[in-house]
Amino acid sequence: MLGRIQLYAAAAGAFILGLLGIYWRGRSAGAEAERDRQVRRRIEAMQTAKDVRDDVEGDDDLATRAQRWVRDNDK
Repeated sequence: MLGRIQLYAAAAGAFILGLLGIYWRGRSAGAEAERDRQVRRRIEAMQTAKDVRDDVEGDDDLATRAQRWVRDNDK
């Protein structure tokens, strides 16, 4: 009788440990997915900033037209 109770307790313990393992694996996979998403967003933002910077720096006509709206670096 005691052996049967120990067997059930061991099975229940293994089941609970299995559930905890599945939970932690899902949690770490979700955290990794979120990190990947944030890295992707950061790369997209950097690419957009680079594109805008290239457009503004490469366009002399834009600089001339915007000169009255932009502060001088001398002041």
